[in-house]
Amino acid sequence: MNTPTYAHPLVAPRVLLTLGLGLAVAAPGCIEPDPVGGSASASASAGDTDTDTDTEGAGSGETDEGGTTDGGAETDTGGAIDPNAADEQLFQQALALYNALDYAGAAPLFLQLWTDYPESPRRDNAGYLRGRCFYALLDFAGAAASFSDVLAAYPATVFAAAANYFWGRSLFRETQFAAAIPKFEASIAADAAGTYADNAEYYRGRTRYELGEYAAAESILASFEASYAGSSYADNAAYYLGRTRFAAGDPTGAKIALTHVLDFAGSIYLDNARYYLGRSEYVLGALPSALTWFESVVAMFPGGAYEDNALYWSVRTDVDLADCPAANALVGDLQANFPGSTFTIKAQEYAVQGGC
Repeated sequence: MNTPTYAHPLVAPRVLLTLGLGLAVAAPGCIEPDPVGGSASASASAGDTDTDTDTEGAGSGETDEGGTTDGGAETDTGGAIDPNAADEQLFQQALALYNALDYAGAAPLFLQLWTDYPESPRRDNAGYLRGRCFYALLDFAGAAASFSDVLAAYPATVFAAAANYFWGRSLFRETQFAAAIPKFEASIAADAAGTYADNAEYYRGRTRYELGEYAAAESILASFEASYAGSSYADNAAYYLGRTRFAAGDPTGAKIALTHVLDFAGSIYLDNARYYLGRSEYVLGALPSALTWFESVVAMFPGGAYEDNALYWSVRTDVDLADCPAANALVGDLQANFPGSTFTIKAQEYAVQGGC
């Protein structure tokens, strides 16, 4: 995302913290993986129906940076903020807990302000931050309900872009992909140059990918970097552009996008991209190149999410190259290190069927 600047004198100090994961929180917390994609990986050969490991855990590059209040003083209720008023004191109490990462403690106080002070100039702010508390607590249904309430009561709130974005992210986390898309679109419509515009555009494409709408996903993701220069989502977009093209049966186009991911030295998709570069080369029949990519995943990212996947595809490639000693050695590695993996069983079967 593009780091924003604010100049709202009445807004509580911003806390900009980048998390190593695929989400945004106003203050830090909520370190968890994004959901495994619902789109099946494109098969490398007839009859191959494997589903690859595709996790985005701690260390994910999908970072959102949001302000603590995102401009909370600019309210829609029209009232001036009295620092001595009971509602303002309640808000500051809740905000202090929120900034201390005590989301469970902050959420009921934000609800109290929302319920007990319907005329408070902080009411939309409180409703929005209550939703962010639920999001951080992984209560995505509660988060969605809170953002819905805020937008119904304050359709022109300065939090409209952020609330729609996190509403979409909440739906995304619940795999309600079709419902999430209009929220991302509403976020962009509310503020096309705002804090979450690039985030929302990326997830608009990512969600199309999850729905298997590859043409629409490619259109969005292919133009992302040009539209949002400097966005921290650029590597994410490049990776899922590659995945989209691979799933759509375009391994040549996938290679272009996945190779670009390697330009981002700090990307958490470096092992993922190498793995799918190998898969793309395998589909294209470039077996030595495929084997090089698979071996790089194992060598460079030991213990990574794609290690057993890469070992399996290395076995396949070695069998296809009639290198049975190498294939059998890798089957042994899988048996020793990944005894419960479906890829171990699949590797054994492929080696036997291939005469090894």
